[in-house]
Amino acid sequence: MAMAGGLPPAVIQARNRLKEGRVKLRAQHDSGSPSVQVCVHLTDLLDTIILDLFEAALAQNGLTDLAGQFTLVAHGGYGRRDVAPYSDVDLMLLHPKEHAAQAASIAKPLSQWIVDAGCQLGFSLRTPAQALKLAWSDATVFTSLVESRMLAGSVELFSRYMRGLRLGARRRSKKLIRAIEQARWNERRKYGETVFLLEPNIKRSRGGLRDIQWIRWIGFARYGECDLEKLDRLGHLAMEDYQTLRRGFQYLLRLRNQMHFEAGKLQDQLDRGLQMRLAKWSGFTGADGILPVEQFMKEYFEHTSEIRYCSAHFAEAAKWQSPVALSIEHTLGIPVQRDYRVGWRNVWATQSGLERLRRDPAAVLELMAVSSRFSKPIEHQTWREIRSAMLTRHITEIDRVTIQRFLELMSSSGNLAEQLRRLHELRVLEQIIPEMTHARCLLQFNQYHKYTVDAHSIRAVECVTDLESDNGLLGIIYRGLKNKRILHLALLIHDLGKGYAEDHSELGRQIAERTAERLRLSAQDKETLMFLVHQHLLLANTAFRFDLSNREAAVKFAAIVGSSERLQLLLLLTYADLASVGPDVVNQWKVDLLLQLYHQTDSHFRDDKLGEGFRGEIAHRREVILRTAPNTTDEEELTWWRSQIEALPIGYLMRTTPHVAVAELANLRQLDTEHSLAWGKYIEPQQAVEYTIATRQSGRPIGTFHRITGALSSMGLQINAADIHTQPGDIAWDRFIVEDQEFEGPPPQARIDAVCRKINSALDPNNTAAPSFPKKWNFGKSKGTPNLEIQPTQVRFDNSTSDSHTIITLFAYDRMGLLYAVSKVLFDMQLILHFAKISTHIDQVVDVFYVTDMTGKKIEESTRLYMIRQRLLQAARSSPS
Repeated sequence: MAMAGGLPPAVIQARNRLKEGRVKLRAQHDSGSPSVQVCVHLTDLLDTIILDLFEAALAQNGLTDLAGQFTLVAHGGYGRRDVAPYSDVDLMLLHPKEHAAQAASIAKPLSQWIVDAGCQLGFSLRTPAQALKLAWSDATVFTSLVESRMLAGSVELFSRYMRGLRLGARRRSKKLIRAIEQARWNERRKYGETVFLLEPNIKRSRGGLRDIQWIRWIGFARYGECDLEKLDRLGHLAMEDYQTLRRGFQYLLRLRNQMHFEAGKLQDQLDRGLQMRLAKWSGFTGADGILPVEQFMKEYFEHTSEIRYCSAHFAEAAKWQSPVALSIEHTLGIPVQRDYRVGWRNVWATQSGLERLRRDPAAVLELMAVSSRFSKPIEHQTWREIRSAMLTRHITEIDRVTIQRFLELMSSSGNLAEQLRRLHELRVLEQIIPEMTHARCLLQFNQYHKYTVDAHSIRAVECVTDLESDNGLLGIIYRGLKNKRILHLALLIHDLGKGYAEDHSELGRQIAERTAERLRLSAQDKETLMFLVHQHLLLANTAFRFDLSNREAAVKFAAIVGSSERLQLLLLLTYADLASVGPDVVNQWKVDLLLQLYHQTDSHFRDDKLGEGFRGEIAHRREVILRTAPNTTDEEELTWWRSQIEALPIGYLMRTTPHVAVAELANLRQLDTEHSLAWGKYIEPQQAVEYTIATRQSGRPIGTFHRITGALSSMGLQINAADIHTQPGDIAWDRFIVEDQEFEGPPPQARIDAVCRKINSALDPNNTAAPSFPKKWNFGKSKGTPNLEIQPTQVRFDNSTSDSHTIITLFAYDRMGLLYAVSKVLFDMQLILHFAKISTHIDQVVDVFYVTDMTGKKIEESTRLYMIRQRLLQAARSSPS
């Protein structure tokens, strides 16, 4: 073959045809052509290109006459003819054993030319026996070969191979289905076990294209057929499921084509920036309280949840090895409560039972109770009948029987969350709580929440019921509740006010009131439910944003809560709400703060005297630390220890052993000769390092806090939390919880020592150098995800909570050096920082500062407050130097 520019003319021609073809297909796609049509046309284009290169490879090796001895096979997505614009092309060259050498001589130029033409190629060279042997041992190979399609060559060889694949799969169906399920489970665990992920993979996350392919593969292994339409005609796939899958497939395929065309490359991760662009492309304009991107993702999740539902039921049904088995089960089923039957695998409804289930949510709750009691799933046909009826049923008043059964369910702790998920999937839950309709598939477009509103709400119920087996204080409180149903109900509805223009807590209070009236709750339960939903953020906001050593904040919090019983419920609700937001949101630092506020407030309700209850426990801990301190007869030394121990914050006393407290206090003695001290230790539960810094603040202020934050950020450390307070002797004692992105797991001691040296150097009064920060800052973001700031940066002032300090709260998106820049502003504006709490989650921070002016007074003059706000906003929005 003649060469030009290093490539054969056929390859250059193929590359140009592919490039031009993609341009034409993009125009076809943009004009609104069906997604399947675009993929088929691309497949036809690839077929033409690859067949021409195949013929050229045969000719180059003088093997044109032997073309009938080989078979060129497309498989995977290319074999299915649903290949996306920049998807891989999977090819296999089948050959008889005696022509292995000739096949290899064809494969080498063919595979190279296809890559040179601009395709991402997966290529294999196998005999039929080799291909089948690999298929039986590797589920990934099997599922790809299921999609085999002949391109050229020997029909007889291909037929023999496919016959062996089909018959072998039927003989090994049980083993293959288990292997396919395991491979899919592993993939879901990596790309998303739940449908409702913030940034799903359109192909691999649950409910994505892979779940439709999963049906094809299981169908081939079980029935010898992978085409969905044929599975429908053969009665293996319900007509309703087939239609649902077809709609979902066309929707996802069109989205995927757009994602590929826009990126100009393989792109299957639906990151936040892409979601916003696709929302605009899809024509969403938003509504009151709902962003266009949230409308788009709601539609996306509606499709993927339907796909997940259909694929899960098909896989379950395919595990039956004989249609006779189903008939026998129905014949021998045990009658339960007149209208239901229990078999060895499922529960189902009789014909009269189906009639009741279609019209009466109480009957569905009754069937759910039967399913739970016998630990057997509801048969697919019964499930489908219920779901179809509920989709068209108008929401009406519910009768006493429905209310009674629902409240009985909400009082349980066993598998409550799973039953709520099933009721939600059946569309029965919204018949009981109508506001669930709005929350279905409703995305919360931020990096904080990992799930949709409905998924998060049910997950919150699951997190609190998991406390049934918890040995800590939270578990003890939960098991001690006499009435769990109000807590469970509050968690289920606490966020249903989201997606509207109004404040979701205020609107949630109204929803709670309507729910209580609909369920005919007692006046007391109604009041409690409304309080919990309305104030579900109160405990976390108080614990994470206020100085808990200042009694004023705790007293105001206690006044709102009103009783010890409500406090317990609010504590459990707050924990479950945080735990259900996403992985790693709850850490020990946050739990400690919640429990500290709980104990302080509970002590207030119980009117503990000195030496009693929580106050007595704190006093006892101080005494133990004093007894652990070095023995001394020096009155001055003893006074020093007493004053230092008396000043220790309550949170520190709760989490620190006496020996550690004494060792750390003893370090403060070194400040007589050193300007600062820093030490660090790795905290395994939080997978973070705690750095403690002590410095004496005598003489001219140097801005201790901003210098420390600058040093930490300049070392590439992510500051997740910070507490600062002052010990006697003007000693600033600050604690920072940081993640070191340079290391997986504990950083080496040398790294911790280097950070400590950096901090001490920054705190040197003679050091005037500004810190420099790493240029890259991708902490907590998906690769390729741009900075998207949906919520505005806010600065709030509070001059009412504290009698002696102005409280400044900053809400912002995180970036490298943010905390340094903000605290530097406070220093430059001559504000004295007395207390600070820093809380970071992924890309969002809430920083709280208690400040006064240089004379120790609050900042109340409006012009001064305005200037502070403007400087802080500027610092929060600016890029680091």
